[in-house]
Amino acid sequence: MEEIAAYAHRARYEDLSKASVEQLPTHILDCVACSLAALGAPPVDACREQVREFGDGGACRLIGGGSSNPVYASFWHTALVRYVDIMENFLAPTETCHTADNFGGVLTAADLADASGREFMLGLAVSYTIQSRLVDHANFMTRGFDHTAQLAFSVPAAAGRLLGMDTEQIAHAMAMAGASGASFANIRAKPLSQWKGLASAQSTFAAMNALFLARRGVQGPLSIIEGPNGIENLLHRPIDVDWANEKYEGVVTSAIKRYNAEIHTQSAIHCMVELRGRQPIDSTQVVSIEAVVPQITFDFTGGGLYGGASVTITTKEQADHSLPYLLAVALLDGDVMPAQFLPERIARDDVQQLLTKVVVKPGHDFTRAYPELMPAHITVRLQDGRVLTHGVEDYPGLPCRPFTWNDAVSKYDRLVEGKVDPGLAGEIKDVVKNMAGHTTRELVDLLARVPYPNAN
Repeated sequence: MEEIAAYAHRARYEDLSKASVEQLPTHILDCVACSLAALGAPPVDACREQVREFGDGGACRLIGGGSSNPVYASFWHTALVRYVDIMENFLAPTETCHTADNFGGVLTAADLADASGREFMLGLAVSYTIQSRLVDHANFMTRGFDHTAQLAFSVPAAAGRLLGMDTEQIAHAMAMAGASGASFANIRAKPLSQWKGLASAQSTFAAMNALFLARRGVQGPLSIIEGPNGIENLLHRPIDVDWANEKYEGVVTSAIKRYNAEIHTQSAIHCMVELRGRQPIDSTQVVSIEAVVPQITFDFTGGGLYGGASVTITTKEQADHSLPYLLAVALLDGDVMPAQFLPERIARDDVQQLLTKVVVKPGHDFTRAYPELMPAHITVRLQDGRVLTHGVEDYPGLPCRPFTWNDAVSKYDRLVEGKVDPGLAGEIKDVVKNMAGHTTRELVDLLARVPYPNAN
């Protein structure tokens, strides 16, 4: 625990690689876009009511207006960046996590500390790296724990550093959060609920509460990882990370989503969109659609480890984790964005009928290529006997093919259209593009000016 705390405490902006410095604004804009896109979603409305009732007022301004204490502000900001499920991930061979889950806690702490843009960027790099290293060197999900469990370490480490806490305080904060912040992988099992998009907010809420207790001198179980009956005992393996020599490169190893869907489906969707773009496909003439994907894609979204590929899709949460639905709607609409998860779109007969014709299979060679690549191959058979095929090795957004600033701007513009005044949306982009030359407060000032839809 002390090693992770020391790793966070000694971090300096100058430690970041050129690639990290260049890519951080792109990742920040993506997180902002995801957050603004969530404003007004029904579960997010419930979170807003909760924050207003129990945490109204305080030193932290909120995206969408209002203010709160830092614990509830972190909860709110994490719910926003996560809920729509179009944010970034880190990909390990058998595990994953949403590195963007760190954004809300780090943004809140940086605002509270009146941190420079450089310090905010560094805080994100620290948190992204800690969470992704715990994913890459452990097996939380295969032992039944959710990937939000690692936020107990990454959020307090980065937030504590931003708030000027010492190594000992940061270590105790992580110890308390780690001892109490366990969540379970069943969150991702079928049938999916709305908690899929809110669990990370709850984890951040608990982690930030532990952080401020540690700042007041409360001590936690520092051996929670390696001690008797600790986390390593539950995982049945040591977590062996060389924190003394670890860099701060979690951002450049994170994948940004191009489509509003589970991360492992991105290449398959991209493959279908490209296939559809080559020639029109009459969906009423489709006999079958076969998708060959890596094992982990099959496990999460195609009927494998996390449950059957149900043909009963009625909610956003079910739809964005169902590869049959995603491929069907991609063939029909040529895209997979929030519009493809409106209740009326999900319920329409065309997609409901077409998704029953989709078969998902894991491919051995595809599994071996993952996570450096994310291959996918689509075969569409038509009633007239034609067979249409297409394959891809990756998609725009995978670390081997990273999002550019222009990619992020295009996605941002689509997600905030109709939610943010164009002038204000442009100001936000300008600040984020040169985040190193601005303060966190300047960014939060702009985000707090975004009106909440149908605010009362």
